[in-house]
Order: sequence, then C-alpha cells, then structure tokens
Amino acid sequence: MYRRVIGLTLVELVIVLAMMAVVTSLAAPSFRSLWVTRSVRTAAEALLGDFRYARSEALKRLRPVLVCQSSNGTSCTREGAAWADGWIVFIDSNGNAQVDAASADGPAEDLLRVQSAWPALASIASNVSTGHSITYQATGSAKSAAQTIIFTPAGSELPGSIRALCISLQGRARVGPAGAASCS
Repeated sequence: MYRRVIGLTLVELVIVLAMMAVVTSLAAPSFRSLWVTRSVRTAAEALLGDFRYARSEALKRLRPVLVCQSSNGTSCTREGAAWADGWIVFIDSNGNAQVDAASADGPAEDLLRVQSAWPALASIASNVSTGHSITYQATGSAKSAAQTIIFTPAGSELPGSIRALCISLQGRARVGPAGAASCS
C-alpha cells in the first residue's frame, strides 16, 4: 500500500528558488529606475504644492508669504544653499525674508510649512542666481519669479528622471514633463 505524500522535494525547492533569483535579478534595475523617477516626481510635486499653498495663503491673509530654501527649518538660507536642503513657507510681513518674533514693529510672522531635506536627490537648483526664494504678494502675484527649478536624482543619470518646476512671471508654478530640464 502506497501513501501519497504532498509537498516538495529538496531538488524542486532549489529549482524554484533559483528561478526566483533569476527573475528578481532581471527586475531589480527597473525597480531602481521606478524608485528614482518616483522620488524626483514626489519632490517636484511637494515644492509645487508649497508654492500653490503660499500663493493661496497670501491671497487669503492679504499679506506677503515667502517660500525660501532652508537647511534648518527655521530661517532662510542663501549662501551655498539648495532647495534639496529643504524649504520653509512663512508670512513675511516686513519683507526681510526672515521669520520674525512679535515686536514693536509688528506681529509675529507665522511659520506655515517646513520641508526637510530630500536625501534621494543630488540637487534641486534654480536657473537664476537669486532663485533662493519666492515672495507671493497679497494680490497673488510673485516677486523673484520667472525661474526654472531643476530636480536631479542622486547617483543616477537615468533618462527621463530629471524634472523641471516652471514658475511664471506671475508666480504660477507647474511641473514639466519627465526628462525635461527646461520650461518650453
């Protein structure tokens, strides 16, 4: 009398594991490409969202709102800074590009949003030397606008992974198509 045993032999298990290893090694590069492209797109959309938020807050509060590079999350950074270090959004009533506490000159300037650094990106850089901040006026228009901010992934030159954030003279922002390094 034979008993039927259900299961895998050691040889069958080794063959299945070897086939899974081959398939995984073939799929790994495309997963890396997907991860890099997604990281760049997410960073571009985060900055785009904060520009749109700053514009709407300036209109709502009838006060200037500034978006600037910030490596510490509490003040604007200008020298050697990059958008990849992070940025802040705050009300800048006196136009000095710094978050001020309440004083005799006016009320405290509220810090509205803070974005920390993006480690998956090599750089987020503006095409203009004064591109470290954008101030939205109470009318919704922007000062220091008309620039392109390029998002470049770290350690990778994958085609189509670079993104451009385009800001018009009026301060309207949009993300360009994948692989575009300019606003045309």
